[in-house]
Amino acid sequence: MTADLARNAKPITEYPAVPPLDGGVAALKGKSVWYIPIGSSIPIANAVGSAMDSALATAGVEMHVCDGRLLPDTISACMSQAVAQHADAVVTGFIDYSLVPTAFDGLVSNNIKVLVAGEAPSGGRTSSPQLAFYDATPSFVHAEHLALESVVSGSAGKAKILYIGITNSSLTRNIAKDAKDYLARQCAGCTVNSVDYATAEIAKLPSRVSAALLQYPDTDHVVVELDSGANATIQGIQAAGFSDKVQLVSVSGNLDALQRVKAGDQPIDVGLSPVHIGWSYADGVLRMLAGKPVAAVSTPPRVFTKDNINTLTLTDQAYATNVWYGTDAYQDTFHRAWGLS
Repeated sequence: MTADLARNAKPITEYPAVPPLDGGVAALKGKSVWYIPIGSSIPIANAVGSAMDSALATAGVEMHVCDGRLLPDTISACMSQAVAQHADAVVTGFIDYSLVPTAFDGLVSNNIKVLVAGEAPSGGRTSSPQLAFYDATPSFVHAEHLALESVVSGSAGKAKILYIGITNSSLTRNIAKDAKDYLARQCAGCTVNSVDYATAEIAKLPSRVSAALLQYPDTDHVVVELDSGANATIQGIQAAGFSDKVQLVSVSGNLDALQRVKAGDQPIDVGLSPVHIGWSYADGVLRMLAGKPVAAVSTPPRVFTKDNINTLTLTDQAYATNVWYGTDAYQDTFHRAWGLS
């Protein structure tokens, strides 16, 4: 393991600073925020929402959840409900603006603050006081770099990689592009082929992965952009008869991925605390409600391997906390910024 990987395998003890929110959050008590995740079936989207609910509650702000169910029509319907229920603000979770621009604009036209959380600007829009983007690309790219670093170092710079990328949004496309650029810069001796998929069509991914492995039979590493695509990818690996021929590496820190690391079926997973992400998005929407600009805070990654995985309790309950990453000291950082401590 490189020094960089070893450093990031330790529990996180320091989190990025959060700028003070002028005036604090006292005046926001009783405000209503709707959270619309792209789909609560995606673990990180669900856990981020739970964490954001807890964070907003400390500021006296109520949160309502409407599940987008990975369907543009359902996402748009959720936004219409937020208008009908007179929401003060809406936070969308990993939904590209360009997916449902008319629905986003409908929120803005009804004077509802909108935080496009987790996504980079798209559709010709940039951040404004009424609609702001909380771009998660830097955090996910950092995690992706660590995962790729493990592949490059472990193969002595000669890995034959099948990269599984996601086309859903500006965020996922940016991560995939950066991953391929990183490998081109850092691993001239690596071979990289790819399979791209949209989450709504994940049922087709196993056959596509199987076909790609048969087309590129010297593949020795399969890198999955996000853990949400790992199970379908594994089905494709098994169907192609490559279970003993490739190493799987993925990113996000989902429960099933860490269970594979513990079982010895996956050498590394790089996680981002969904709880810290949720508190960060809460900070973003509180700033918007207070009439202040959003100040994006990055979420530090943690590397999980066989060397540190046995210290963790791998349960759904633990995933919904920060215990895999470190202490809850980050909460004090946000509370100080909000004038609550």
